[in-house]
Amino acid sequence: MSNDWRLNVADAMRRPLFQHARVVAGSKGLMRPVRWVHILESAETGKYLNGGELILSTGMWFGEAREKRLAYLSELIQRQAVGLCVELGTYIPQIPDDMLEMADHHQFPLIVFSQPVRFVDITLDLHELIINRQLQALRNLEAYSRGLQQLSLRSQGFGKLLQAFHDAVQTQVFLYTPESGAQYAPPLPHAVQSELTQLMRSRFSSEDPDRSSAGTLLLSEKKQIVYQPVLAMGHLLAYVGMVLYEREADEYLLLTLDNTVNVLAQILMRNMFVEEQKRDAENRLFDELIANRPMTEEQMRSLLGLSGSGSTPSYHAIIISVFHDKEEGDPSPPHDLTAVFRSLLGRLGFRPYIRCIGNRFYLLAVEKHALPDPRQRLDKALREIERIFRQLFGSGTHVRFGVSRSGRRLADAAGHVAEAEQALAFHEESPSPYFADLGLFRLLFYVPQEPVLTAFIDDYLGPLIR
Repeated sequence: MSNDWRLNVADAMRRPLFQHARVVAGSKGLMRPVRWVHILESAETGKYLNGGELILSTGMWFGEAREKRLAYLSELIQRQAVGLCVELGTYIPQIPDDMLEMADHHQFPLIVFSQPVRFVDITLDLHELIINRQLQALRNLEAYSRGLQQLSLRSQGFGKLLQAFHDAVQTQVFLYTPESGAQYAPPLPHAVQSELTQLMRSRFSSEDPDRSSAGTLLLSEKKQIVYQPVLAMGHLLAYVGMVLYEREADEYLLLTLDNTVNVLAQILMRNMFVEEQKRDAENRLFDELIANRPMTEEQMRSLLGLSGSGSTPSYHAIIISVFHDKEEGDPSPPHDLTAVFRSLLGRLGFRPYIRCIGNRFYLLAVEKHALPDPRQRLDKALREIERIFRQLFGSGTHVRFGVSRSGRRLADAAGHVAEAEQALAFHEESPSPYFADLGLFRLLFYVPQEPVLTAFIDDYLGPLIR
């Protein structure tokens, strides 16, 4: 659908009013798309062009004067017009060689009418054709969008949706997710697929997480990848794109890509939310941990769904507290963010278990395998979580973290949740959210909080603590 919605110079040449016209130079530029048709006689009025115009002229103001005609043609090329149609006659009986050379050099179509024509008829005919094609493209786009919505209601994976995207844009398309790599429609040879996937993995890993607009990755002078991130609640889920060969990303292609991205975001988020509904065991687990009820290693492994009785990789308990400057609306974060945080931590090498209660998130971040730099990865996760909160709720949102020490025995998880609670409680006194960095404050948490003892500590140790 997208290949023929725009009128190009070659299409204009096939119209009945161009039956006595011929291309005398710049024939390599005949595929340039025509946005509008304009009558322009002098170089001075070239400043009113926006680019993409097919120009009609009688040569009245430049005629056979060499400097004027070359200045006129140069101005059209510089203003990115797509071609020049000249009516041969009194003002310019034939096109001089210097104009032909310039047009050929810039691949700028130069067309002549050997018989008198009515420019008003040409503009009317081509403008009507341009508008009709644009309207048809919009109808096609609307039909494509409805089709995507229907596909999104069927549990057929992403293959059918990618195939519909390919049919709409008539070029190679893909869906890339950081967790599982890329899917292509139509399928590619294994070697080509591996090379493209590795190239995208390298490019997308350095992308700005806030970016939501389409981007371009050049593969060669004639080939490029046009892609757009799939975002939901400020979190990157995937990338969707297309490979273009000797073709630019026009408005139709970008709108089709945007529609595809929107539907994919809905599907991916819906899948994540369905998974969240299946995690009742995690909710029971955190209820037990917060209440500090003792559990055996076997009970913990059962609630976490860990098979076997082998050793458990290291884990951290994390508490996230969110509040706002203004008490307007609901101060609690949406529970839907548990799916977003699960995806984020999973991407960083953790198997996350999450529970949202009020304005807090409780997490156990279990390493999938022994990580060489768990703290560095946790720092990255905390920064990204804070960015997501601020993007969703505004700059007046405050996010506090408490992170426990690394744990090995799951039966000790309640103690690590208590450590995260302590780190969170002292967030104003400590610059670090990690329990391991609290220093003296680690001792104070275990002292009973009777009023007399509190006053005693404040009187005698207050200056030192502060």
